Amino acid sequence: MIYEATARVLHAEHPGRDMALVVLDAPDISAAAQPGQFVMVRCGDLTLKRPLSIHMAFDGRLALLFRITGSGTGWLSALEVGADICVTGPLGHGYTIPASSNRSLLIAGGMGIAPLYFLAARMLDPHQATIVYRSRCGDELYWTPDALRALMPQVARVDDVEMLTATDDGSAGVRGSALGVALPLLERAEHVYLCGPIGMCRAANDYLLVDDITTGSREVACSSRTRERLAAAEVSLEVRMGCGVGACYACSISTRTGRRKVCTDGPVFRFGDVHWEEVRT
Repeated sequence: MIYEATARVLHAEHPGRDMALVVLDAPDISAAAQPGQFVMVRCGDLTLKRPLSIHMAFDGRLALLFRITGSGTGWLSALEVGADICVTGPLGHGYTIPASSNRSLLIAGGMGIAPLYFLAARMLDPHQATIVYRSRCGDELYWTPDALRALMPQVARVDDVEMLTATDDGSAGVRGSALGVALPLLERAEHVYLCGPIGMCRAANDYLLVDDITTGSREVACSSRTRERLAAAEVSLEVRMGCGVGACYACSISTRTGRRKVCTDGPVFRFGDVHWEEVRT
């Protein structure tokens, strides 16, 4: 069920550089939301709504975590508690939550952490999950704010997930890419999930095409199981959208099964099905 609601802002803050967190009172959308789905938000008098991943949904509340990149997200990030906004959702098809507690690997690049936090909180056994999270620098890493913990106590389940961080400049975690950290873990993962920039996904796709690739200064061997796990992974695409409901075809992509619309057929796809060289942001 898709709802169009007037949602009231319960909390708003800036938890990191150029980053905003908004918590809304949206009972219907919250109750129906699944990890990996998104909402369309009307931002002031702008014609097009903005698509935003659902960061958390519990107890009638909906959390949106996003990068401030333009006039729409800038307007949304400036809202104060008590403001009302128009939100439509939940939209799209989300991640598949494992029915067992087998080992899960979640690979996040930049704001890809937003939907993967939600997925981690819904895991049957968070102790069996690992998040590999990469950003450009330590100031751009996201950590659960105290206010979100107070409004959504269930978010504390993410504390039980193993968190491995990587930054481009080495200011937090290890210096390097999320893929460099994640590759050794793919061999033993039963379920793999990704969300991040298209560049990260294209780099991951390179692992499927060759037996050995260079990661940093070392040569990494990709076993057949590693490639199988990556090909079968579920990935949420970050692309531009127009309507969010499949009417405009602005977000269509090429896959092994033909043209698909990210807003309605996705945003979550099987990683190996996407023709990554043709995806445009």
